[in-house]
Amino acid sequence: MTKTRFLIIILFFATFSSCAASEALLSRFFMQEARVRRWQPVSISPLPEIDRSESPVETYNRGVELNNQALDAMNGKDYARATRLLAEACRLVPGEKGFWSNYLVALKNDKGREKDVINIARIVLAFNENDSQAAYMAGLAYLNDLKQPAQAIPYIEHALKAKPGDASMATALATAFEQAGYKDDAFEILKAHAHNSGNDPYPLYMLGLQYLERRDYNPAIRAFNSARAVDQKGFAHDAWVRARYYAGQLEGLENDCRDVLRRFPGVLNRQSLERILFSLEPGDFRLVETVNTTINTPSALDRLDFSVRQIPNIAGHQQLELISSEFISRGSSFAAPVTSESGKYKFSVSREILAPELALRLTYRVKTAAALGSQMQSSGATTPDIRHLSLDPLLSLDHPVLGELSRRISLLSGNYVQNATIAVASGLKYRENYEDHSVEWALANPDGCDCTEFARLLAALCLKKGIPARIATGFLIKMELINKDTSVGHAWCEVFFQGKGWVPIDPTLQSNMHWAYFGNQLSDQILFDYLNSDKRTRVSIDFVSSKPDLKVDLSNSYRISKW
Repeated sequence: MTKTRFLIIILFFATFSSCAASEALLSRFFMQEARVRRWQPVSISPLPEIDRSESPVETYNRGVELNNQALDAMNGKDYARATRLLAEACRLVPGEKGFWSNYLVALKNDKGREKDVINIARIVLAFNENDSQAAYMAGLAYLNDLKQPAQAIPYIEHALKAKPGDASMATALATAFEQAGYKDDAFEILKAHAHNSGNDPYPLYMLGLQYLERRDYNPAIRAFNSARAVDQKGFAHDAWVRARYYAGQLEGLENDCRDVLRRFPGVLNRQSLERILFSLEPGDFRLVETVNTTINTPSALDRLDFSVRQIPNIAGHQQLELISSEFISRGSSFAAPVTSESGKYKFSVSREILAPELALRLTYRVKTAAALGSQMQSSGATTPDIRHLSLDPLLSLDHPVLGELSRRISLLSGNYVQNATIAVASGLKYRENYEDHSVEWALANPDGCDCTEFARLLAALCLKKGIPARIATGFLIKMELINKDTSVGHAWCEVFFQGKGWVPIDPTLQSNMHWAYFGNQLSDQILFDYLNSDKRTRVSIDFVSSKPDLKVDLSNSYRISKW
């Protein structure tokens, strides 16, 4: 083999490997339809032979006496005694189906006898294959007690065939299907039977959950709404609120959420509802931003100034007021006089308080309100210059994988921006990295991206399509962070729509909050600034030093509390 041919083979395999890697990466961004497991009908195993012969009159009468005593025991809820009496009655008179049926009921109520329930149910079925209750009880023993849903399915199917239209049996069958991994079979059963459930909200609730899992929001909301008409425990009300939130249908949801929490204080998903309400109701917060500096040789400094871009006031969403500013040096606090120019705060440090570790602490009062896209007024804003928005090299707009990803998103039906949002949320995996990375880096490290990379990739995809987009930076107020220090900020995307102006879209939250943060800026989001090619951080320092290699490091932390 010549060197030329050898080199060609190497290049071929290198190209093939690169293409395979790119294809594997691209496939992450599109929801793969999982292989659907469907249930293949299975009959219950052959039933036992039974003795149908008549017993002598004296023996039969003794069996009747034992059966009656057992019924009295069951009325007194002494099921252990009832099972002993009925076991003897069935031994004496094995051909009497009524004794076996009562024995089955007693066993079902005598805890720890699940396998006996199944065996006796099979004997009852041997007497009459159309005994729906016997088959149902065997199925429930497998499903609820033995946790063997696949074994439960044939029995509950058998019961439902014997008693078509029974909503309780249909719900149990759907539960067994779902727990056994046959979700589409569960879905079909619920669609056929849930609306006939009368005063039982659970079947419609289960149907709603199936729709919600498929992200088919409107039928999910309708199912939960029907269920809550007869729901006395709050689970359907809770699901109804959450489904509307995930669907982005936020009009009036604040009051409905508050009402559910008031009416059902012990509702199962209370914490989730409180999180939703927190993001929708007006907020009044104290935000403390601390800029920490580490200076290797403070004595070499002739001058040190902090420059902080002012957090904007946004009509209808946030109003901020700088309440106080102070320097923290050597454990003491000093007033930090502030001057304002060109949208920035400037704080000059006096030489007397310079130290190896110095902090600037800013305290704001922040009032927030949820700004809903459905209430957004028409805007006559002119379309921004997309060429200027595209200058940031971190967008990696010439990256071939980005171009191919944009092309494939364009082929999907529906809205490009919505599809791009879903793609970003599907393709990237969140992990806090505390750095500001490019789209190229994000595509090479899809499992290590934080909110900045999520937002930057969505912005790049929009710009690639010719849609103006930019990256917003700020802070996400999480309930669990109240009164705690954190160094984690937040970033999302804003996309410009003609007639609407800049619309916020948070691809990081899309994966678990669905559409709640698409087009809406909620009460738990504080906007700080925008990233572009000209600026990277809100906070910077300006210093003069007699030491050319003087090093000053900056870091930020935040603490949020209720005002």
